[in-house]
Amino acid sequence: MVYTLPAGDAVNFGFEGGYSAPSGDGVNFLFGIVGVITINSVSRSVIGNTDGFDKSIINWQSSAAGEYRIEMGGSGHHTSNDVMETGNAPASSEIETEITDTDITTASGYTAPGSYEFNIYVKSTDDIWTPYNYSG
Repeated sequence: MVYTLPAGDAVNFGFEGGYSAPSGDGVNFLFGIVGVITINSVSRSVIGNTDGFDKSIINWQSSAAGEYRIEMGGSGHHTSNDVMETGNAPASSEIETEITDTDITTASGYTAPGSYEFNIYVKSTDDIWTPYNYSG
């Protein structure tokens, strides 16, 4: 079955009295309120094992409150790689996260000096994890 979007750039879904998905389509709709993750600043985009250059501070925030986790590497799904930090993010409040050279070199995903991606995830009240990928 092919679905054609209506003209314009917005799609509105309205459900009244329940919804039964057609059989065999394999489509799951997840509706919930998720936050927008914003990176406010990154103190250093390259770090190494030299004093003064051995850490980076990432200041970020989420528009929605929730549990968060920061991972190095991974597939873009929470719990897919090395956890750097976890906690609870209040809505629209800046969080300061420090990533050190030691954090990176002792992570199981570390292979050699190079570029590594970091993912920030915030869990909504509807149990949906919003990802933000930073590969500065």
